[in-house]
Amino acid sequence: MDITFIKRFISASIGRKAVMAVSGLLLGGFMLVHLAENLLLFKGEAAYNAWVDFLLSNPATPLLELGLAALFFAHIITGVWVRAEDFMNAPRGYEARKWQGGRTIGSATMLYTAAALLAYLVYHMLTFRFTDHSMGFYRMVTSAFRKPVFTAVYVAGSAALALHLSHGMQSAFQTLGLNHPKYTPLVKIGGVIVALAMVGFALISLYYLLGADLTAGTASEAIIQ
Repeated sequence: MDITFIKRFISASIGRKAVMAVSGLLLGGFMLVHLAENLLLFKGEAAYNAWVDFLLSNPATPLLELGLAALFFAHIITGVWVRAEDFMNAPRGYEARKWQGGRTIGSATMLYTAAALLAYLVYHMLTFRFTDHSMGFYRMVTSAFRKPVFTAVYVAGSAALALHLSHGMQSAFQTLGLNHPKYTPLVKIGGVIVALAMVGFALISLYYLLGADLTAGTASEAIIQ
């Protein structure tokens, strides 16, 4: 691996934006996979626990987690770097006019939703990854979703994620130069669909908070008492 080339690539503005775009697309893809994993909750305790046990016992999982962490760090570092450059190079009065030119809520709040997601990620990891798993992963997750405070944080995190991706996905394709009059509208629609899919995280947590899992039985009720 040519370290010199990597340094030169990152030192260029277009290189940093490309890293931010690629890492963002990969993280967006991961969130879709993670949502599919969460949907396994509806298949019941045995199915969900079996999947999580498979992941934890898989020797490739630690490498995947390291790769995922690297993507997060690359996206955060390059994102802050690019944002700082844009702010310093912006013409006077830009912030006052930032809603002009077709800017959306998603594009105007990227920095704020990114900060919210970083805080939520730490909370999420402390709640699910680095905690006691003795009760089993299914019961640990569903019991957390039955707590109003956690669900409120989870819903807020899902909203921030949806808002972030509503602009981030299509912006990433544009940064990489993948623009075409015929396909760009489809890319924008796809970005909106991915963003809306993230609302699924909030709906899953609300499902358990509201007690919609009527088939869970007394075992689940005992968990939250």
